[in-house]
Amino acid sequence: MQLYLAPLQGLTDWIFRESYSQHIGQFDKTFTPFVRVQGGEFYRPSQCKDLLPEHNTFQKPVPQFLGNDAESFKRFEELCVEHGYPEANINMGCPYPMVTGKRMGAGLLAQPTEVATLLEGVFADTKLKISVKCRLGMESTEEFKELIPVFNSFPLEEIIIHPRVGKQQYKGEADVEAFARYAKQLKHPVCYNGDILTVADVERIRELAPQVDRIMIGRGILRNPFLLAELRQQELTIKDKVNMLRGFHTAIIEHCKQKYSGDLHFLKRLEEMWEYHAEAFENGHKIYKLVKKSKTLDQYEAVIFKAINELG
Repeated sequence: MQLYLAPLQGLTDWIFRESYSQHIGQFDKTFTPFVRVQGGEFYRPSQCKDLLPEHNTFQKPVPQFLGNDAESFKRFEELCVEHGYPEANINMGCPYPMVTGKRMGAGLLAQPTEVATLLEGVFADTKLKISVKCRLGMESTEEFKELIPVFNSFPLEEIIIHPRVGKQQYKGEADVEAFARYAKQLKHPVCYNGDILTVADVERIRELAPQVDRIMIGRGILRNPFLLAELRQQELTIKDKVNMLRGFHTAIIEHCKQKYSGDLHFLKRLEEMWEYHAEAFENGHKIYKLVKKSKTLDQYEAVIFKAINELG
């Protein structure tokens, strides 16, 4: 079974990926948070920094494109080729209204003709392997029926499916039964993504869709950094875990020093991660409160390294 790291905006960027790959483990594939391109121009050029080779020394990710026209993808492909990436992923899953309202991300899924037009333009002259990350629709999972023949018409590397619809965002239940039903109808390798928090969650997906041999994990790895090892049946001692976490957090701090100026920006970024990561600790709610109260890097380091040391 192949295990992938999900692209989470503001969470699994190069800082997280480099630190995790070096000190805890390597996924079979990682993906960058999306780079948005509109009208052939980068919406936020700073997003491109996540692809820089010097930021991806331990494992090269798959760059992710967010856009809805071939001209924009071509601009994105130039960036990928420039930095030596052989594969790109097209985001058809982002559920946020500021994206879907522009007919990007999950907003494309209700427009199968536009999906076909985009893929025709991409495959007309691309030099990259192309995969798609999507949901089961924007308003209803019934929308996916019309997308299956579209996806099956193109030589996609794989299709990664999060079995919610765009209007749900991240609320409500993931429709794993619909995922299993539709996965059988796709000609390409299919990867499951969504609400993978435990080994039992993966086992449930494998029971429903035994042909699916790829699982993408996002917030679950923030909540339990050792989920990857558990899924690979690797045994870790408490000492192993303490050393891994200490190295992981030390690396994150050092990388953040390269990116952020001033403790406040630095700490805001780390606070967002700890909203999930606190669940890795028995008294995580207390640690999270102390992280939020930290006003300086010194205070933050005192809180988290005390928590890590107490694990041992």
